[in-house]
Amino acid sequence: MTDLIAYLKASAEKVGDQLELGDVRPGDELRVVTRHTDYVFAILDNRTANLTCLRFDRPHARVKIMGCTFGNSSSIKPDHLFCGGNLEFAYELDGAAKTTAIQAIYWRHEAK
Repeated sequence: MTDLIAYLKASAEKVGDQLELGDVRPGDELRVVTRHTDYVFAILDNRTANLTCLRFDRPHARVKIMGCTFGNSSSIKPDHLFCGGNLEFAYELDGAAKTTAIQAIYWRHEAK
């Protein structure tokens, strides 16, 4: 808990835009820009999405978006993405979670 409190105090100005995953619907697209790459999630249902990105070590695959962690802490804010936090998701086939710092979040809502 100390890690979480220290992180929040040190980065209060960095934690900005956020997205609640409960607002995202099938057919929507999320683009999450991190320090190292852009991740594009085509939402299938709930928190499940097809991931595409340009990095060879992040294969195109079905993933489950878990939420965001706070800095180096293992504390997670489930079902939320926010700038300054670390994106956490798991590949459906191997379950390996990948975490990177979020710089921007873009949401394209599929109007019906």
